[in-house]
Amino acid sequence: MDTLPTELLAKVVSFLPCTTDLKSIRLVNRRYAAIACRPLFELLRFSGSRQDETPPWNFGPGTQHPLYEGQTGRTRTVEFGKLPEVVDEIVGSSLGRYTKTFVFDPAYYRDGFWRDYLMQVENEMHEPVDEVVFDTGDDTNVDSWEAAIERVLEHRRTRPARETDTITTAQIFWNEKMIEQKLNEEAIFAALTKLFRNMVTVEEVKVRAWSFDGRRLFPELESCISYAVDIQRRGSFPSTFFLEILARALHVADRSIRKLQVSEFFANQFHDTPATRHLFTGLREIRIDMIHVEFLSDEAQRFEILVELFKCAQPTLRSLSIVAGGKWPNLPARGGHSLLKMLGDGPDEEPLVFPHLEFLCLGGLILSTPSLLRFICAQPRLKQLEFCYIYLSTLGAGWPTLIEGLPRGIKHWKISGSVGHEPVSADGPVAYNWMTPWEPSNLDPTLASNWVPMGPKDQVYFERAR
Repeated sequence: MDTLPTELLAKVVSFLPCTTDLKSIRLVNRRYAAIACRPLFELLRFSGSRQDETPPWNFGPGTQHPLYEGQTGRTRTVEFGKLPEVVDEIVGSSLGRYTKTFVFDPAYYRDGFWRDYLMQVENEMHEPVDEVVFDTGDDTNVDSWEAAIERVLEHRRTRPARETDTITTAQIFWNEKMIEQKLNEEAIFAALTKLFRNMVTVEEVKVRAWSFDGRRLFPELESCISYAVDIQRRGSFPSTFFLEILARALHVADRSIRKLQVSEFFANQFHDTPATRHLFTGLREIRIDMIHVEFLSDEAQRFEILVELFKCAQPTLRSLSIVAGGKWPNLPARGGHSLLKMLGDGPDEEPLVFPHLEFLCLGGLILSTPSLLRFICAQPRLKQLEFCYIYLSTLGAGWPTLIEGLPRGIKHWKISGSVGHEPVSADGPVAYNWMTPWEPSNLDPTLASNWVPMGPKDQVYFERAR
């Protein structure tokens, strides 16, 4: 083994399955230690949650998974306001130079969180009472049910009073953390710049909002899931703010990445700057998960900021995923939408052409069929499509029209989740529950002869017939 070239040894080590094996290799000698460090520390996560902690309400298109026991990679639990301390630790230990994937979701204390929490508590007072939340014993007469319901309602009404002292303590704690974040803004930016200068092999950045259970911070609360609180207010998730500060740090550090993933993205908070253009330049893979998609509405103006930024990725982009709906991908926004609002140029919204784009994934959207087909047909190397909870809003141009119009270059397409088309009424609202559900098994035999179905029923995968 000692006579093998270092490159070949590194290739062998890259196939080892878990942390335990890599740690053992590091103990052999200096050479083996250097080889094992790369796969062992190639994933670095700055998170408000522990490495083994799964976020609450962990479902939907952006499901997060904790690092299981033995998996390579490391999570450093960190608050946004204390980033400089953690960066000094990482740079001092030289771990950053092995990082290929950097995940960023530090604990961030946003203004107005507890105001929105109280608003959620107020809203819950008026929600219907579910039978499962109370027990009348063996007595099922009407009076018992009504009394049980009243007890639940009374418990809800008195909740703010029961939690007053806890919320007061939480607000004081929160305000101290927000002051710390504000005072350390420049130091945080300088620290991230230093970190990226140290990350000589970084290829991928994933940006997320910190999702937490408030009862872990304040056990006296009856329930407090941050995602449910944050989603009540537009633009409350800090992901877009994180993305811009990371873009600035990458720009100053003169460091480029190949893959970008951002969750809870809010387009109206994003800006076209030299830093964000640098961020998009050279990207090969982009995934954007967002909740609000009004800027893609058929009636909206073209969203120039994203158009210009996607132009920076035109020469290199190979994979593009646009997923809407947040944790509820099966509930798309109302109204027809067009990808060309962010991926089209000029007065006629001509589709941007990505010469190397091979994969396109769309989820949680109501899309106009003609504009979707225009974009697909404009991509010369596009081979694979994925649709998850997609509804087509154009009357008379549903899924059969889309499939029939796919160019010959498309070799595979997949459907998962509920899909639909054909609004039930030309005068009704454009909404998923006013459309006809569609099953891939309903594909016209003439069209079906061109495609071979594969996979389970809830995730149908089609391959072009030879």
